[in-house]
Amino acid sequence: MKTRNGFTLVEILVVIGIIGLLAVFLVPNVLGARDRGREAAVKGVMHTVQLAIEAYQMENEVYPLATNTPLESLCRNYLMSGGYMASVPKNPFNGLTYTDADLPGKIIYNYDNASGAYTLIGYKRNGTSKLLELTNM
Repeated sequence: MKTRNGFTLVEILVVIGIIGLLAVFLVPNVLGARDRGREAAVKGVMHTVQLAIEAYQMENEVYPLATNTPLESLCRNYLMSGGYMASVPKNPFNGLTYTDADLPGKIIYNYDNASGAYTLIGYKRNGTSKLLELTNM
């Protein structure tokens, strides 16, 4: 009687099946973790911008008078000219400087003249689901 070294076809198929099942459950979680990390970075950018807006208000005694303004325009038109921000921040979802056309991770500034309140709204990867809303009220 000969002894064989190695695995049978059934054993190899079982191992491949188990690896496939693990991949089905792990891959979405790993990809979700990357997005959650990028969303946390968007929140950090929003807090930095909020500090710059508050510094702008302290010096000018008024918040930036802009409505539905994307982050790039807010920075270039109000915050960078006064030295409140050195440059337009980078978008965590693409690694490039924020542009007004960004959808993933976009940040929008709104000022309500009647109440004197502003809101900063950050969005998730899809550009439509709110991630965080910051306000001075």
